Amino acid sequence: MSMKGISECCVRGCSGSVEDYYNLCVNHRLPGVKVAHSGSTMVITMWTAEHGGETGFILLNDYALGDLFGGRNGFMARLAQQGFIRVRNIVSPEQLDREKARVGLAATWSGPWLTVYPWELD
Repeated sequence: MSMKGISECCVRGCSGSVEDYYNLCVNHRLPGVKVAHSGSTMVITMWTAEHGGETGFILLNDYALGDLFGGRNGFMARLAQQGFIRVRNIVSPEQLDREKARVGLAATWSGPWLTVYPWELD
C-alpha cells in the first residue's frame, strides 16, 4: 500500500518495489511500527541514541529514512553530525522493552527526529 503514489523504493537511484506498509524495498527497509493514515501507510522506525550523558528515543518514518538519508547508514551519519553517539535501531518489541527498562526516564529531546536540536543552536 505505502504512501499514495509510491510504488518504488524511496531511496534515490533504487528502483526496488515496495509492498505492504513499507515505502522502502526489501534491501532498504527496517523493522518498525506500521501506521496507516488517510489511505497512505508507512513504517515508523525507532532508535536509541545518547547525547550529553542522556539516552533517548528517536522516531523516523521509512519514507523520510529513504528520501532524506538513503537508508540506515545515511541517517546514522546525520545523527553523528548532530552529536549523537551509540545509535541503535530497535528491531523488535522485546528489544524496545529492554531499552525502556535500561533507559528509565528518556531524555527530553526524545521524540520524532528533528532537523536541528537545541544544542546545535549554541
